[in-house]
Parts: sequence; C-alpha cells; structure tokens
Amino acid sequence: MRGLMRKVAGLAIGYAVILVGLAASIVINVNEMRVVAKELDEVIISDVKTIAAYNLTVQQFVTEAQSYLQTGDSGEYEESAEMLAELEALIGVLNESDATYEGFYDAMVIEQHKALKQAATAILSMSQRLYADLPSHPEDLAPDQREPFYASFETIEEAREAFTEQTNQHLALIRGIARQQIDKSLTFTFAGIALALVGMVALTGGALWAMQRWVVQPLRAVTAAADLLSAGQLHDELKVTSNDEIGLLQQTFNRMAATIRQQTAALESNYREMARARDEMEAANRRMSEQLTLIDQQQQMIRELSVPVLPVRLDTLVMPLIGGLDAVRLAQAREQALTKVAASGARRLLLDVTGVPVIDNDTAQGLIQIMHAVRLLGAEVSLIGIRPEVAQSIVSLGISLNGVRTYSDLQHALLQTKNSL
Repeated sequence: MRGLMRKVAGLAIGYAVILVGLAASIVINVNEMRVVAKELDEVIISDVKTIAAYNLTVQQFVTEAQSYLQTGDSGEYEESAEMLAELEALIGVLNESDATYEGFYDAMVIEQHKALKQAATAILSMSQRLYADLPSHPEDLAPDQREPFYASFETIEEAREAFTEQTNQHLALIRGIARQQIDKSLTFTFAGIALALVGMVALTGGALWAMQRWVVQPLRAVTAAADLLSAGQLHDELKVTSNDEIGLLQQTFNRMAATIRQQTAALESNYREMARARDEMEAANRRMSEQLTLIDQQQQMIRELSVPVLPVRLDTLVMPLIGGLDAVRLAQAREQALTKVAASGARRLLLDVTGVPVIDNDTAQGLIQIMHAVRLLGAEVSLIGIRPEVAQSIVSLGISLNGVRTYSDLQHALLQTKNSL
C-alpha cells in the first residue's frame, strides 16, 4: 500500500502547505491590523485626553480671569496662575507624544501635530500676556480701560475654537491613515486567501485527474472484468497498470479469476455427477413412494382387520374386538364404527368385547365414547360378551353403563334384536 499512500500523502502535504501559508498570512495581517488599531487607540486616546484637558483649562483660565477682572478677588487671580501652569504641563504632554506618530510614517500627520503644538503654545502665550497685564486693583478700572481685556478674552476664545477645529482635522487624518493601513492589510489578506484558493483548486484538479488515471480507470477495468467473469466470458488476464495498491488489486484479481475458472470447471464436473446422482435418487424416491403407498394400503387393511365391522342383518352391524385396547386401537375402532354406520345406514351396532382380556378405566371410557358417537348417528349400541372378571373390574372402577344394553354372547344379542323387529 506504500505507492498509493505516497500519492495520498503528497496530496495531503500540498493541502497542508497551502493551508499553513494561508494561516500564516492571515495571522501576520491580523497582527498588523492589531498593531495599527493599538497605535490608533494610543494616539487618539492620548491626544483626545490632552486636548480636551487643554481646552477645558483654557476655558477655566478665561473664566477665572474675567471673574477677577470684575470682582478683584485675589483667589481667582491665583487660580488663573494655576491654570497657566497646567497649560504648560499639557503642552509638555503634547511634546512627549511625538514618538507615537513616528509609526505612521506620514509627514502630514507629523506636520499637523507640530501645528497643533504651535497653536497650543500660541494660546498659552496670549494667556500669559493677558495674565501679566491684569491690574492689581481691577475694580478701579474705567469701562474704556476694560475693553482691551475683553477683546483679549475673545481672541483667546477664538484661538481655542480654531485649535479645536484643527484638532478634529488632525484626528480625522489619523483615522483615515489608519483605515488605509487596515484596508491594505485586508487587501493582502484577501489576496492571500484568493491565492490559496486558486492553489487548492489547482491541486484539487490535479488530484482529480490523478485519481481518475490512477484509481478510477483501473477500478472500472476491474469492475468490467468482474462482470465478464460473472458471465463466464473472461478468458484473458487483466492488464496490470501500476506497482501500487491498484496494481496489487489487479494481480490479486487475475489470481482470483484463474482460481474461479478452475473451480468453475470442477463445479461443472461435480454438477454433472450430482445430476446423475439426483436422477438415481429421484428414481429411488419414486420406488420408495410406491412402497410407502403399498405399506399404507396394507396398514389400512390391517386396521380394518384389527377392528372389523361386519353386517349380520340389513340394519345391524357387529364389531368384534379382540386383544388389548390402547388409545390407538380405540380411536381406530371409533373411526371404523362411525364410518360403517354412516355408510350402511344401520340402526344397530353390536359391540362384542368377548376377546378383550382386560377393561380398565381408559378402555371403558373409550368404549363409552364409541357408544355415544354412534348414538349421535341415530343407531343403537349394545355391548356383548362381558366376562365375569371384566364385569367385576367395571363395577370396581365405578363405571356406569346405564342405558346400555348388554348381552352374554352374540347369539343372544341377535335373537333379542330379531324378536324386537
């Protein structure tokens, strides 16, 4: 089986190589997409947090500065200073995130990030100048002296809104670049899958062709040869096409075909011998059947002779019973009595038991059954020849013969029946 196993193993290895390559391609591309997604999360989350905190801090600074300008509360002045320090720290965080953008390899993203830092720095500078210009006693300022401060507040707010818009554009650009990289990875993945499918289709087609040539065609040849062999028409050997399992099957088939031809010839010879023996057996069976028929006829005659029913008058029959009466003889006697009474139309049956040496309970019951059966046919039954010892046995057994006429011998019975006519 090594030849065919090597072919199947080669096919399996080919499929395994394609599947491993496909799996490796999918794993690589998935890892790349995971890295891109992770970098995207880091960039967006970091920038969103920092910029949101920066915007909030700018708003808080403007609010605290405006409140100080109106109330002159020194606590609000100090809180404005704290807001400026926090803005400086947030710009430092933006500076530290430069390394994150190097993984995108996109100059536009880096330039936009630099522009964001510059815009944040500009807002910080405006806020610092505003804070430095705040008077120590803002409640003494005239209305016209307050106008420049309000104009600065509006300028800072406009710069903050522009900074927010610039931030949104920056984040949208990052998402677009990340999406492009993900699309690129997906394209490579689908290309790898398509290439693997093409390879598998090609390998499957080659496998089907090889299967057709190496397996299907030889098996069809074996099947056709088997059909010819079953019809008794295969006289040549099957061509061996390979050295693998198929070739071994072809060689085995040739040996089997040769053996079958030899055995068929032997079977034909045996069949002819069996046919002769069968004819002889059938002839012997016929002879045996004829003998059995003759034996049945003889047995029927013996049964009739063993329990004869004899006509003594036109309407009277006598049945002399001689010897022991077992169940078989009682059944024969009942059958004979019924048959003869029905056939002759007799009105009387004389049952002579003079020759019966012993009448036990079973015998007596059998005789009573004969009497009852004959009475059902409309004939009278009389019991003849009961010897003293038999009468004593009947009495001791408690068998009742009420309604049954009994006579000492056949002569008295015939005389009595004649007188009753």
